[in-house]
Amino acid sequence: MILINVPDDVTPMSLHSPRLLLTPSVSLFVLLIVVFASSAWATLPVRLALQWQPQSQFAGYYMAQKKGFYREAGLAVTLLHGDIERSSRAMLADGSADAGSLMLADAIVAAQAGAADTAATQVSLRQLSQLFQHSLLTLVAWKDMGIERPEDLNGRPVSLWQGSFSLAYEAFLRKHGASPVRIPQYGSVQLFLQRGVVAAAAMEYNELNRLYLAGIDADRLTVFRMRDFGLGMPEDGLYARADWAARHPQAAHALSQATLRGWEYARQHPEETLDTVLELAEKAGVVTNRAHERWMLKTVLAAIFVDGAAPDAAGRIDPDMYARAVRSLREAGLIDAAVVPALADFQLPHGNTP
Repeated sequence: MILINVPDDVTPMSLHSPRLLLTPSVSLFVLLIVVFASSAWATLPVRLALQWQPQSQFAGYYMAQKKGFYREAGLAVTLLHGDIERSSRAMLADGSADAGSLMLADAIVAAQAGAADTAATQVSLRQLSQLFQHSLLTLVAWKDMGIERPEDLNGRPVSLWQGSFSLAYEAFLRKHGASPVRIPQYGSVQLFLQRGVVAAAAMEYNELNRLYLAGIDADRLTVFRMRDFGLGMPEDGLYARADWAARHPQAAHALSQATLRGWEYARQHPEETLDTVLELAEKAGVVTNRAHERWMLKTVLAAIFVDGAAPDAAGRIDPDMYARAVRSLREAGLIDAAVVPALADFQLPHGNTP
């Protein structure tokens, strides 16, 4: 910072004295210092954790960063990617991320943990935007291995994702009284393709399409879509640590708005978006291709911008949606309803308003 000491006897009129006039070059220099300093002071660093490695599931975040939407909102966003060993929820919990993408069920459980630690209205996370408006979670099974109903999974080997990704599946299995032999599932469905398990976890926008690309016809599969069994808890939303959101409520709102702008840009410019996704995937060593990422982007966008929905529906959470998710988790014995926060305490006020 440059400080210019002005004598006490200098009047406003005397500031126009030739003695105090700056040359054009000095004026430009001072102006640049003011502009850059103001920009630096107005920019808040934000660490935003995503659930997995680069793919079209996170396209809106990538475009918000690439097109400068975060920067225009006064945010210097660093995108962090989760993996098998470290989830976005873990990064939020240990303070290495300020905000992150989470499934709704996972966020409710995390919020319950925060409420249980203190008072019922105190939550560890606040929702900024509910991006997915319906569930894309499935459990896919081999028909010729005798799997046609949920009950057929009892005692059979089934591969499931670990940690927070397993919550909806646990609710599904408990609801139908099925107790399979649980096999950890990681970054692929190879074990399922090799018929080492009778069923595997799959997202409609990812693993299910990979099975089709691998040459598996749809009529060979039984697909249990969680939303068809009363467990349609929509997945991805944008969340922030409650303490960070309390300190930076305007930044939290700006983060939500800029992210929604990124998703809208992705919807309007899908091919440019795919270029960006594939570039990031290649840098991260993720094996994928344009056809698969195009399928993923199309499916994810359809879950965010639902046909026939109100124009301002993107990013909002319906109260009934939240109540159904809480009820499903409670009935499965995965949460204690007594300490689940009310929706008003779960959300950042106005934080998810497009």
